[in-house]
Amino acid sequence: MDGARVMNAARAQGVSPSVITQHCHTVSVCLSKGLGAPVGTMLVGPKDFIQRAVCARKALGGGLRQAGILAAAGTIALTAMVDRLEEDHRHAKIFAQALLECDPPLYQVDMAAVETNIVRFYLRDPLLTPGEFCERLAAVAEGEARALGQGTRVLMFPHVGGSVRACWHLGVTEEDTQSAVSKLRFVAQQYAKERHRAR
Repeated sequence: MDGARVMNAARAQGVSPSVITQHCHTVSVCLSKGLGAPVGTMLVGPKDFIQRAVCARKALGGGLRQAGILAAAGTIALTAMVDRLEEDHRHAKIFAQALLECDPPLYQVDMAAVETNIVRFYLRDPLLTPGEFCERLAAVAEGEARALGQGTRVLMFPHVGGSVRACWHLGVTEEDTQSAVSKLRFVAQQYAKERHRAR
């Protein structure tokens, strides 16, 4: 199982990760996404499979010496960072709710689908592509710093089916989330003005 965000799923469902993975032969668990380790993935499975995986890793040049520092970061990720994933989930929900309440209403989001740290939303205007929208978010527009009190760059990604994907992690605070909300409101207002002038 690709368990890149299995810890997020477990926290959101209020269960142990073992409940989610109980029918899986092997699971890879990413330690660097929401859990905050600088690098690393943990592979969990039967002993013979792990032995073969270690041999394959070495054969492909993936051996690592003095890995204790990275292992220590992974240990901290697993023992101290799992509980804080709920903060990321809360920030994602705050953001999604703000999208729904945005005036003008440029964004469409299904709140029932916002269960963890990922928000996937759509743009109501088909003339604004997700790619163009993400470029606008990543740039500081003229007059933005004056209107918002600061220039903000928000990094999001065009995603499947014409959607936009936003993710929260350890490095995104509630203040950052509020700045992103302000930026998206600003972009929606600027876009509405542009569309009005173009008519």
